[in-house]
Amino acid sequence: MIKGIGCDVTKIDRVERLMSDTRFIRKVFTPAEQSYVSAKSVQTAAGLWAAKEAVSKALGTGFDGFSMRDIEIGHDRSKPYVKLHNGAQKSLEQLCGKQISISISHEENVAIAFAVIE
Repeated sequence: MIKGIGCDVTKIDRVERLMSDTRFIRKVFTPAEQSYVSAKSVQTAAGLWAAKEAVSKALGTGFDGFSMRDIEIGHDRSKPYVKLHNGAQKSLEQLCGKQISISISHEENVAIAFAVIE
C-alpha cells in the first residue's frame, strides 16, 4: 500500500551557485554524499537535492522535525536508495512506512526526483 508520494524539480544552475559555499555542502549532504558528489558533476548534486526534497514531501512533513542530512541518498550498482536518520526515520515510522523507492533524472538545466513510500 502506498503511504506517500513526493516529487521535486530543481534548477541545476541554482545548485551550482550554492555548491560554491562549503557551509551549504556540509548542511545539506552527509559525508558519504559529499564524497559521492565530489567525484561527480553538479547535476548529481542537484539530483540528490531533488531526491531529498521528494522524500520529505512523500513523508508529508517537508523538513519539519529534521534536516536535509537526515535523508541520505546512496547508490548501488543499479539504482539510488534512501537511508533515513533521526527525525526523518521517526516520520517514516509514524507513517507506518516500510520502504522508500526513488528515481532521479536530469536533463539540461533541471534535475527531477520522485519518491514513493510503501
